[in-house]
Amino acid sequence: MLLKVIKNQKKVLCILVLFTMIFSMLGIFINVNETYADSNRYTYNGSNLDTNLYPGFKEKIDNIKKVHPNWNIVIMETGLDWNQVLVAESSFTGSSPYSLIQGKSGAWICSTCGSKSYDNGSWYHASESAISYYMDARNWMDPNSSTILQFLQIGWVETSDENIYNAIKGTFLDRDNQGMENAKAIIRASRENNANPFYVVARIIQEQGVNGGATYKMNSDGVDYYNLFNIGASGNGTAQIVANALAKAKANGWDTIEKSISGGIKVLFSDYINQKQDTIYLNKFDVESYKGLYHQYMQNIEAPKSEATLMYNKIKDSGILNQSLTFVIPVFLNMPAKTSASPDTMSELGPINIRVKSGHSDIIVREARTTSSKQIATLKDNSVNVLSVERYGDGWHKIILENGTEGYVYFNSNYLEEVNDVTNCDESIIISGNGVELKAGPKANQKTITNLANGQAITRIDNSGRYTFDGKVWDRVKLSDGKQGFVMRDYIQLEANASNVFTIRAEGGLYLRSEPNGTAIRLLADGSKVTRTEIGTSIVNGYYWDKVTTSSGAVGYVARAYLRDKNGNVPSGVETQKLTNVKKEDDKSQIVVEPDVTAENLKEKYTNASITKSDGTAVTSGAIGTGYKVQIENKTYTVIKMGDSSGDGKINSADLLKIQKHLLKVKDITNTPYFLSSDVTGDGKINSADLLKIQKYLLKVTDIKI
Repeated sequence: MLLKVIKNQKKVLCILVLFTMIFSMLGIFINVNETYADSNRYTYNGSNLDTNLYPGFKEKIDNIKKVHPNWNIVIMETGLDWNQVLVAESSFTGSSPYSLIQGKSGAWICSTCGSKSYDNGSWYHASESAISYYMDARNWMDPNSSTILQFLQIGWVETSDENIYNAIKGTFLDRDNQGMENAKAIIRASRENNANPFYVVARIIQEQGVNGGATYKMNSDGVDYYNLFNIGASGNGTAQIVANALAKAKANGWDTIEKSISGGIKVLFSDYINQKQDTIYLNKFDVESYKGLYHQYMQNIEAPKSEATLMYNKIKDSGILNQSLTFVIPVFLNMPAKTSASPDTMSELGPINIRVKSGHSDIIVREARTTSSKQIATLKDNSVNVLSVERYGDGWHKIILENGTEGYVYFNSNYLEEVNDVTNCDESIIISGNGVELKAGPKANQKTITNLANGQAITRIDNSGRYTFDGKVWDRVKLSDGKQGFVMRDYIQLEANASNVFTIRAEGGLYLRSEPNGTAIRLLADGSKVTRTEIGTSIVNGYYWDKVTTSSGAVGYVARAYLRDKNGNVPSGVETQKLTNVKKEDDKSQIVVEPDVTAENLKEKYTNASITKSDGTAVTSGAIGTGYKVQIENKTYTVIKMGDSSGDGKINSADLLKIQKHLLKVKDITNTPYFLSSDVTGDGKINSADLLKIQKYLLKVTDIKI
C-alpha cells in the first residue's frame, strides 16, 4: 500500500513538473496580439506526433517509413488554423484569385466567380473544396506515388550530367544538339544555388511544357531573350503575359538559355526557397510564417502534384529515390478528422427547397439512397415545401422534414420541382464563438459546409424557429459569397445590437494584416464593415492595431485610426464585453456558464439574483467559479463553470492538474460539481479529450462552449 502511494506521489510530481513546463512555455507562445511565429519543424521519430491535434497523419507517415526507411520525415507545425488558410487561399491578389484551376467544372469552380476566366482565358477561380483537396497533405502521402515528391526538401542532390541530360532528352532543351550543354548548365546553376537539379527540370517543364511555351524564347529588336521559369509572367491574356515575361528577361539580361536558367534559379531561391518555402508544396501554398504568409510562386493549385509527377520519374531513373531524402509534411490546427475529399466525389451541400408538383402525391421518402430501402415517410402533395440538404450525382436528395425526419427522395422532375428559398427575414447577424460550423441542414449531425470565424458578419434569412431539434434552434443563413446553410441560434447576435461592428474609412482601401503592422493579407475597400474581436493595447509603428473579422471570414489586424463607429468616430480602446452564454437548468438546480461569464453577466440576465461563494461570502462583481451558489427568488442553484475544475473562477494549470489527479485516482471528483465542469467535451466522461480541449482553450485555439 505504501509503495502504491509513493508511486502515485511520483506520478503527481511528474505531472506538476510537466505542467510547470507547459505553462511556462505558454508565456512564450501566447501574447495579446497572437503574432505568427515561424513554423515548428521537427524530425518524426515514430511517437512525437500529436494524433489528437493532427488526425490521420501518423498512419500515413508510418507507412512511408516502412516503404522508404532511409527517408527523413520532418513535421511542419504551421500553427495556422486550417479554415483561415482556406479563406486566405480562396482570396484575390489584385484582380486575380490566389488559386486557379484549369480543365475542371462543377464543384471544382468557385460558385461566386462561376464562368469568369483568368490569366489566358482558360483558368478559373478554384472552389474552396478544390483548394482543400489539394492543400490537404494526407491526400498525397502514398509512398509509392509520385505525388509525395511535392514535399521533398529541394536542396542540392548529387547527380551526374548524364542523368540530367536523360531528364531533358526529347524536350525543347534538347534542340539544336544543345541537350548536354543545357544539362551541364542546369547542374552548374543548381549546385551554385543549392538546388535539386531534378526539381529545376520539373519546374522548367511545368512552366514551358515539353515543346517550349510562348515565353521560352522571345525576340526584341533582333535579340532573343529567354524566361524559362516564367518569372514575372503574369497578366490577363497571352499578350500581356508574354510582354511582362519579356520585360523581366530583358531587365535581367537573360539572352541565353544558361543565363535564364541561372537567373531563374537565383530568383526562385532568394524569393522562395530561402524564405523557407523549400518544397514544391510550399511554393504554391505558403503556409510558412517566416517573412510573411501566402507569397506564392504559382496560382495553379494542381502544380505541386503535376511537378512532383514530372520529378518522380527523373529521380527514380537516376537511382537516388531510396537515398536519405528529406520530406517536409505541413500540418494545421483544426483540420478535419477525415481527409478532404475530391470535388468529383462530393455531393452538393446546402439547403434548397423542393416540393411535389401539382397533380402528384405520395412521393416516397426512403431510409437510404436506393429504391429497395425502407420507406419511412411520404410527401403528400404540393402544400409543403421540403428542405433538401444534400444532392447527389445519382439523382437522390437527402431531405429533412420539419418534424426532424431525415431521409432520401429520388428527384424526378416529372413529379418534383425546385422552388424559391423559404425565407422570412433579411437580418445582418454576427457569429459569436470560434469554430462555429455552417451546417448543410438544421441538426448537429449534418455535414459541415465550412467553419465560420468569430465576429464574421452573415445574413439570416429564416428566423422562424421552425427547425428546433434537441432543444436547439437552427436559423438559415447566407454568407457574403451567396453560400447558404444553418447555424445554431446560440452562436449568433443581431448586428444592430452589436457594439463592435465598425466601418473602414481609408481612401483607396486598407490592408488587413497577419499581425500588427505585419504581412498584408488582403485589401479591404473603403466603406466595408468589420467586426472587432480584440482591442490592441500597445502602439506598433505609430498605431493601435485591433483584431477584426471581415464578412468573408478573414481574420487579421487593422490600424484603429481607420475604423469608424455608427457616429463616424474612431472607436475607443476600452474592450467591449465578450459575448457569453448561460444555461439555467431548473431540474438539476444548476446554472451552467462559459469561462468568461462574470457576476455582472448573471445579474444582468437574472436581475434579482444573489451570488455567494461556497463558504457563504457574497459576490457582487468579477469572476464566478464552479461551486458558487446563486439565489434566484426562492431557489438556489449551483454554478458549473465549464473548464473551471478547481472552483477558483479561472481556467488555468490548476484545472488541468485537478483533472489529472482524478484520472490517476489520487483525488476523485465524481458526483461533485467539478466533475461536470471538467467534462468540457460533453460526453459524460472525463478523459484526455477534456484535457486537450482545455489546453487548446488556453492556447486560444478553440473556445469552450455549452
